[in-house]
Amino acid sequence: MLFKNKKKDSETTSPDHELPPGLALKVENVSKRFKNFEALRKVSFEVPRGQCLGIVGFNGAGKSTLLQIIADTLQASEGRVLTRGRVVAMLDLGAGFNPEYTGLENLYMNAAIFGVPQTVVDERLDEIEAFAEIGNFLRKPVKTYSSGMRVRLAFSLLTQIDPDIMIIDEALAVGDAYFAHKCTHLIKKYREEGKTFLFVSHSPTMVTSLCDRAILLDHGSVLRDGTPANILEYYGAMIAQLEREAEIKQIQKENGRTVTRSGNGKAKIVRFELTDEKDQPRRNFKINETIKVSCVIEAAETLQDPTIGFMIRDRFGNDVYGTNTLNLKKATGTLSESEQLEARFQTQLNLGLGEYSLTLAVHKGSNHLEGSYDWFDRLIVFQVLPNHEPAFSGVAYLPTTAIVTREIQALNRTYEIGSTIDFSDSGNSHRYRSAGWQLPESYQTWTNGNLSVLELTSESFPSQATLELHLTPFVCEALPSQNVEIRVNGTTKAKFQISETKRLSIPLEGLPKQGSLVIEFVTPDASSPAEFNLSSDKRVIALAFHQAKLLPVS
Repeated sequence: MLFKNKKKDSETTSPDHELPPGLALKVENVSKRFKNFEALRKVSFEVPRGQCLGIVGFNGAGKSTLLQIIADTLQASEGRVLTRGRVVAMLDLGAGFNPEYTGLENLYMNAAIFGVPQTVVDERLDEIEAFAEIGNFLRKPVKTYSSGMRVRLAFSLLTQIDPDIMIIDEALAVGDAYFAHKCTHLIKKYREEGKTFLFVSHSPTMVTSLCDRAILLDHGSVLRDGTPANILEYYGAMIAQLEREAEIKQIQKENGRTVTRSGNGKAKIVRFELTDEKDQPRRNFKINETIKVSCVIEAAETLQDPTIGFMIRDRFGNDVYGTNTLNLKKATGTLSESEQLEARFQTQLNLGLGEYSLTLAVHKGSNHLEGSYDWFDRLIVFQVLPNHEPAFSGVAYLPTTAIVTREIQALNRTYEIGSTIDFSDSGNSHRYRSAGWQLPESYQTWTNGNLSVLELTSESFPSQATLELHLTPFVCEALPSQNVEIRVNGTTKAKFQISETKRLSIPLEGLPKQGSLVIEFVTPDASSPAEFNLSSDKRVIALAFHQAKLLPVS
């Protein structure tokens, strides 16, 4: 992960030029040529302080080249870039990390670039480790990391840096959904503090949720500059422009709203309407009210089974709900030239309060990427108003009931004999972990303290079974192995020592025919890494569980 640090006002040319007040960044007529290829052509834009600018475009449009020039890791052929404050850039995955050094050593090295001494990193190591969540890999060479782990390491350092301008180039794309959500929270926190962001992503949801504004790069030039919704609509139309005769139009309405229309014209949307249950056109509806969407198309040539659909988006441009005739298994048949066809949809607005828009489309196949005939973005804007439903938060209304009781209900821990219990952070072990466990990590869950419990219930346990375990012990020079005792329903079934990662098969006899199976793992040698000066990790751990399985003995 490449970090670049610029603390003072800087530019690529004239040192006497002053950045205008209120601006964090100014790009003026920047061009970049590589031998016979021109990557950027006179790119110009400004970014006010505190704004998050999304940069979208096809691969090869010049996005990464532009970010490298702004980060001052690449020299422009022409033009200049002015920045105010410290610039932190996360660009090429893996650059800036020495693969032979451990993650911790790379943290020290990169922190020093930003003027953060090793003593400060040590003081804040608990916080950094908690954010990264890569466990013992922090003390292993970076060459052993997955791409997602490198992103985790890089973002963990950001928790200790105070950037003025942050540049992110698709870094979140290689992380898992949980960590991407965590990083999004960090970005939003920095945004609340008035930081400036440049964000490159192919994810419309990320751009609309994080950015105030977006620019569309195409063949090295700024093709569009506007709201994320408008830019992404146009970009989506470009993606769907598979045939050369396809046309894209953006129309400015009288109320200032921009709508995007694209397609190859093989069919046209000639009439549309949004009505209530009584077929009355309306633009204001109450929560949970029934709506009808009508769309009439006309074929410009013979078409076989054209698909007609609609999409509802929120005011940020995020897709809320969409469907079409193909998804609903409604055949449209063969349309002759000039023949018209109407599709009528009916649904309930189980949505939160606010403004929404309706997009209509007619295309080939399951989506407009297979062949867009006519795609009309944000044709209709409508409001969802309060109803008599209970107050709630969010974009979706989910009818909910509640029971309040002092009789605590037991969790359903039903276990299917022979199935795998997965202890990764996306696994199913939460269903069976009863007590004595740390929070799950990427590939494992550590025990917590000297006693950890799994609880399984079944209507038919085998009388004899094998408990298969995949474990990694916490060991070091001063603690070469872990002593483990396994008890089932209070009776000791096995005792052993483990000094390395192993797959174990533990025979279990005399199991109950049905009911609950309480499996206890007693670990008297559980200790914390901090106790042995291995790290600042104060968790008391003994075994990292990867998988477990109960198999019948035939």
